[in-house]
Amino acid sequence: MLIFKAIKSVWTALIWKIKYGSSIKVAFPQAMEKVTLEKDKNAVIILKEKIQNRGAFYLGCKGQGRLEIGSHCFFNTNASVTCMKKITIGDYCKFGNNLVIVDHDHDFKETGEEFPGEEITIGNHVWVGAGCIILKGVKIGDHAVIGAGSVVRRDVPAGSVYYDKREAVFL
Repeated sequence: MLIFKAIKSVWTALIWKIKYGSSIKVAFPQAMEKVTLEKDKNAVIILKEKIQNRGAFYLGCKGQGRLEIGSHCFFNTNASVTCMKKITIGDYCKFGNNLVIVDHDHDFKETGEEFPGEEITIGNHVWVGAGCIILKGVKIGDHAVIGAGSVVRRDVPAGSVYYDKREAVFL
């Protein structure tokens, strides 16, 4: 079974290379299954070695976006990473299920830029709990921990623990 998964991962990476050419770089070995990849012509995706996922994993890189995922990263079920500007994820990061990382918004005020965005940087050895959303412009330092259910709207210093303190409001 393990050999079949390895062959499938290599086959998927080769298909991506044929389809997208030099704008996608995929290191080997990988252990990626059930990955949906959407990439525009001018977008760049770099996947370093030994990235793993369990269950559905969406990678979207649109426009002039640049998405880079470091070595030895793990994404649990239902992870979604959508990039229109730049998202950089360091090495040895772990992400819980139902993750959303998005570096842009939709311009509902019609101010000119359809998808205003800012770069996201996630350091090395970062652990992100289940059900987290990481929004545009955020920098998360090395060895940080993001508590389950958090919406990360501001920078998280290296070595710190971040959790969303919002309380439920009943009307």
